[in-house]
Amino acid sequence: MLHGSGSDDQGMLKENLTDGNFIEIAPFGRGTSNCFTTDYAEKDVKEAIDDAILNYPIDTSRIIIAGFSMGGYGAYRIFYEYPGLFKGVVVFSGHPNLAGKWIGEGYPDFLNPTYLEPFKNIPVFIYHSKNDLNCPYDLTEELVAKLKKTGAKVEFITTEEGGHGILNDSYTSVYLQWLKNLY
Repeated sequence: MLHGSGSDDQGMLKENLTDGNFIEIAPFGRGTSNCFTTDYAEKDVKEAIDDAILNYPIDTSRIIIAGFSMGGYGAYRIFYEYPGLFKGVVVFSGHPNLAGKWIGEGYPDFLNPTYLEPFKNIPVFIYHSKNDLNCPYDLTEELVAKLKKTGAKVEFITTEEGGHGILNDSYTSVYLQWLKNLY
């Protein structure tokens, strides 16, 4: 689970998002305002996953990358960089082109279909509130349509309630069922 901007790895693990049935890690990606695009941030995430695999009974065919807000962009990006490592992708209130918006040119823009090919046949869970003032809802809606066109297996949950958040409580059971259906 990748953290958002203005936060860190502390507090990202929420048992209600795994029902206590999964091993969770929340790596601290150095360069926290750089959308998990720095070499250090990506290395931190990969090293955390490798360490968990080494020290815990991890089924490497069942790893899911998830992220909130900036970490949502990071989840798209790290999946794109290591597509064979993950069974699925989860994004809560993420921005599909945050690095381009914050840092500039040269980073993947997931609204560009060129970057979506690795997502073909991959389960993707996306939650985004229409009232999110931090990450525009319409960009996520556009991304969902493009992911589906690419052949990703997208579960898109949206709400009129809330704002910029991880998951509205009323949809936690939908998310947990999505996770269980992967296994």
